[in-house]
Amino acid sequence: MTRVVIGLGFRPAAPQASIAEVIAAARDAAAPAQPKLLATPTDKSAYPPLIAAAEAAALPCLAIDASTLQQASARINTHSEQVHRARGVGSVCEAAALAAAGPTARLTVSRLVSRDRQATAAVAIEETT
Repeated sequence: MTRVVIGLGFRPAAPQASIAEVIAAARDAAAPAQPKLLATPTDKSAYPPLIAAAEAAALPCLAIDASTLQQASARINTHSEQVHRARGVGSVCEAAALAAAGPTARLTVSRLVSRDRQATAAVAIEETT
């Protein structure tokens, strides 16, 4: 079984268009793999523009708690000091994707950033036999 997940991070006032942009970019970059799930930190999971973007993309969104994000952060590629100070991980989207995909997941797409720099996405995959 293969699990492919798009992890998302975004600023507090990110518009739906920015979140949708990075979801689409992540899907394109992950091809031919087909992401089946979005993941984001628990405190951002009820954000209305995220919910609208997830519905438009026809992807469910999994909330990832802070401790699980931190556990996955050992496997991230991107290390932003600003993000680390604010969130405790170097890349929210990469940590969320890895945490949701599974303990042996790897990144297939590192952090992608929306044109307005309001949203980020990454893709992780876990292949099990």
